[in-house]
Amino acid sequence: MNIIEKVRDLVQNFPDIPQVLNTVHVDFMDTEPTNYGLSSIGDELISEDVLGGQHRQHTFMLYTTYSSINDYERLHNSSALLELGIWLEQQIGCEITTVVGSTSLSGRLEKLTVGNGMLYAIPQDSELSSYQYQIQIVAEYTLPPQ
Repeated sequence: MNIIEKVRDLVQNFPDIPQVLNTVHVDFMDTEPTNYGLSSIGDELISEDVLGGQHRQHTFMLYTTYSSINDYERLHNSSALLELGIWLEQQIGCEITTVVGSTSLSGRLEKLTVGNGMLYAIPQDSELSSYQYQIQIVAEYTLPPQ
């Protein structure tokens, strides 16, 4: 799995997922409650050692739609994102595979940082329907020399 597939898999395997999530889409999200969309924002080289091993960082934005009729539901939504973030930050050491040209490189997920979990959009048609939230995920990983 490359870094995008790995982070999607980790979100999908959050232990409380049956309570808060149906499907994790990539670069797309249904507007129905309990759907998530994982968007890749970018990948960058952080550092490279003398042998060519790389330390890279990939940034994601995770969007979700929740039912938000009252304060109880909105508190539950924010709490679910908080729990997901804490759980994701514990998921390190996973193997990832990146293909560069015709070469397959096996790397390692070193760190996940999760932040900015917040209300993103309120529907125009009704303030009592589904609200959209977003949470930023930054994945740091290493790749061996090519």
